[in-house]
Amino acid sequence: MKSIFCLLLLASTLFNNCYAQNDDEDLKKITVSDTILKARNLIIPGPFNAQKALLKLFPGKYYNITKRSGYQNELINWDIKTPDRKSYIDVNGYQGDLLFPFERGVATRLMNVMDFKDSTGLQYKVISFNHSEYDEEGLQTSRFTGGLLGLAKFALTKEGWKLRIFQPAIGGYGAFSNSPTPKPVLIGEDQYAFMIEHMNGGGGGPFFSALFLIAGTNGTYQQIMSAYGVKKTTGADEEVPTSWSSEYSVPLSKKKYFRDIIITTKGTYASSNLEGLPESVSARIKPGKKGKYSITTRYVYKGSKGYEAQVPAAIVLN
Repeated sequence: MKSIFCLLLLASTLFNNCYAQNDDEDLKKITVSDTILKARNLIIPGPFNAQKALLKLFPGKYYNITKRSGYQNELINWDIKTPDRKSYIDVNGYQGDLLFPFERGVATRLMNVMDFKDSTGLQYKVISFNHSEYDEEGLQTSRFTGGLLGLAKFALTKEGWKLRIFQPAIGGYGAFSNSPTPKPVLIGEDQYAFMIEHMNGGGGGPFFSALFLIAGTNGTYQQIMSAYGVKKTTGADEEVPTSWSSEYSVPLSKKKYFRDIIITTKGTYASSNLEGLPESVSARIKPGKKGKYSITTRYVYKGSKGYEAQVPAAIVLN
């Protein structure tokens, strides 16, 4: 009995040592065909599992390194040899455009799953995912590099969840190669779009936000609206701190699709600290003055031009 116990203890020790060693190993990646970035027929059997669906879209090396990272961290590492790399705008504007797929490889992470049902009863799901550059440690670095956002839409059919729209990459948003999670917004009858609140800034702040709207048009997902300066946090070193925040809404109207979007911004201002304020506001501030302000801007859809801000905006200074 004693010898059996010793053998079990030895086996347990070996297993734990191997597990610890594997947990510390560099993460690997799998080279895949460039056809994964093109339109294709894909059906996911029910019940819908978003992580498995993402693995079907990007069949790389899957890892769950949550224990190692100390936070939720599941990723798929993959690479494509000599791909036709495409340029995508990173709204940070510091490091230039993002060339995707990344030259060193790609780490793809699931962000969220959004559930919808239209007036006909059709059920569908939209999953969002984030691409960052492959890293052996599974890290996401560089404050002024956005995470490259992608979206995929699945509709429920008799055969299962069928891929309807697949946009592998749209644009770079957020910081540390981590895109903000998109939020659904109803902009028409059974028409949903997805709002991204991008925020970034130097260490200690202030941090500035912009809103970007992603929508499906002509079978693809693309950015159709941008609104800058919608939020500012107070900075640690500001002598006269100012801040503001915004809310957006889509009022009911006779428009069946692409209804107008209203963004209302409220906050504080000071003539000695005009950084980030819209020019339409800062131009009305007199020297030596500080107070509160609000600005209401209507965005109207202009077809191929997307949403455009209507001027003049309604401005109130106190």
